[in-house]
Amino acid sequence: MDEPRGLGLRAQFALALLGTLAISATLALAAAHPLTAASGRIARRRLGMTLSRAVAGQVSLTVDPTHVQPLLAASVGEGGLSGAALYDKNGMLQALVGSLQLPVSQHPPPFDDVRVSGEVMAVVVLLPSRGIFVAESSLAPGAAERTVPTAVLLYTGLSGMLALGVVYLALTRWIVRPMEGLTGAAERVAAGRRDVRAEERGAAEVVRAASAFNRMTDQLAARESELSQQVTELEKASADLRRAQEQVVRGERLAMVGRLAAGIAHEVGNPLAAIVGLSDVMRDGGLEEDEIRDFAGRIGTEAQRIHRTVRQLLDYARAAPGSAAPPRMDGSTVEPNADVRDAVEQVRKLLQPQKSMRDIALTVEVEEGLPTVAVSGDRLVQVVLNLAMNAADAIRGDGRERGQVALRARLDEGRVVIEVEDDGPGIPDALRERVFEPFFTTKPAGEGTGLGLPTSAAIVEQAGGAITAHSRRDGGGGARMVVTLPAGRASAMSGAYERG
Repeated sequence: MDEPRGLGLRAQFALALLGTLAISATLALAAAHPLTAASGRIARRRLGMTLSRAVAGQVSLTVDPTHVQPLLAASVGEGGLSGAALYDKNGMLQALVGSLQLPVSQHPPPFDDVRVSGEVMAVVVLLPSRGIFVAESSLAPGAAERTVPTAVLLYTGLSGMLALGVVYLALTRWIVRPMEGLTGAAERVAAGRRDVRAEERGAAEVVRAASAFNRMTDQLAARESELSQQVTELEKASADLRRAQEQVVRGERLAMVGRLAAGIAHEVGNPLAAIVGLSDVMRDGGLEEDEIRDFAGRIGTEAQRIHRTVRQLLDYARAAPGSAAPPRMDGSTVEPNADVRDAVEQVRKLLQPQKSMRDIALTVEVEEGLPTVAVSGDRLVQVVLNLAMNAADAIRGDGRERGQVALRARLDEGRVVIEVEDDGPGIPDALRERVFEPFFTTKPAGEGTGLGLPTSAAIVEQAGGAITAHSRRDGGGGARMVVTLPAGRASAMSGAYERG
C-alpha cells in the first residue's frame, strides 16, 4: 500500500489555527498601536492643560512671592510639568522651575493660550493680579505607554494559543480520531475483511460517514456472498457444459470411426482372405520347408498390414494419453500445442485405406516451418478429417466417381491457415452460414448427424480460431473450408512436403 502524501488532519488544523492566530495578532497590533498613540496623546494633552491651570490657580492664590518657587518646584518633574514660570505684568520673570522650550511673549496676552509644537505643549494662563503663568508639558509617550503594544501582542498571543489548544483538542476528539478510526476500518476492508465496523462517534458529518461506511460494508459482504454463490453455480454449469461438449466431440469421433471402419472393411478383408488361404494350404501339408517359411512370412506381412490399419483407427478413436487439457483460471481448458504437419499426415493415413477415397485424388501441401497451434493433436485431426470426409461425400453425392480433395496449410500474418478444398458441387451461398448449425445437414436422411461441422467449429473456436466456408479459389465448382488458428511456438519438425 502506498504511503499517504501530504499533511494529516492534525497538522493541517494546527497550521490553519496558527495562521489564523498570526493574522489576528498582526491585525490587533496594527489597530491597537495608532489607537493607543492617539488616545494617549489626547489624554496627555488634557492632563497637561488641567495640571497647568491647577498650578496657575494655586499660584494666583499665593500671597507670599517666596512661596511661588517651591510651589512650582513641586509641580515640575516626572508625572508632572516639564517646566513652569511666572512673569509679572511687565513681562519680568518672577519664578522659573525646569526649562521652557517655546518662546513666551513679554507682554501678557489678552486671554489664555495653548501652543503645541511637536511633542511639547505650552499653556499660557493670564493672572490679572499677578501677570502670566506659563507651563510646559511633554506630549511624548512615556515608558509605560510604550509597552502597551507589546502587552496587547502578548495578551493576544496568549489568548490565541489558549483558544488554539482548545480548538485543536476539540477537533482531534470530534473529527481527527473518528476519521482515523474510519480510515483504519476502510484499510481493513480493502485488505479483505468484511466483519469490520466503524465506530459512529464524533461530529455529525463523521457519524454519517461512519454509518454510510457500515452500510456499504454490509452490502459488500452480502453481494460478495451472492457473487460467490453465483460463481459456484457458474463453475458447476461450466463443468457440466464442458462434459456435454466432450461427450458431443467424442460421440462425433466415434461416429466417424464407424464411417472409417466401414470404409476400410475392404482394406482389412483382402489381407484376411490371403491369410485364410495361406493357412489352409499350410494345414493341408505337403509343403517344402522353404515354402512353409515363405507362407509364414506372407501371413505375417498381411497381419502387420491389418494391425497398422486397425491401430490407426484405434489411435484416432480414443484421445491420446496425456492430451487432457489442464483447467484455466476461468474454468476453461488450455489445449496442448499440436503439430499441423503431423495432424495432416495422420489424416492422410486414415483416409488412404478408405474405399470411398480410392478414385479421389488426395493432395497434401504443408508450408515449411509451420508453428504449432493451440489445440490438442487428436482434436485437430478430428477437425481436418471431418472436413476431408465431407469433401469426399460431396463429390460422390454429386454422382461422380472421381474427384480431387486438397489439404493445405500455411502461415498468414502470424496465424496458421488450414484449407480443405474439393471440386464437388460446392455450398450454396444461402447455406454457408447454416452448415455450422447443429443438426443441419445436406446429406440424405440416415447418412449424416448434422453435428460434424458444428463440433469442428466448437473445437476451433475454443482454441481461439475460426472456421468459414468459401468457394474454390479458381472460381470453379467446389467448396473450400478454411480453418484459422492462432500460432504457438515454432514446430520442431520443419520442411514442406507435397503428396498426391
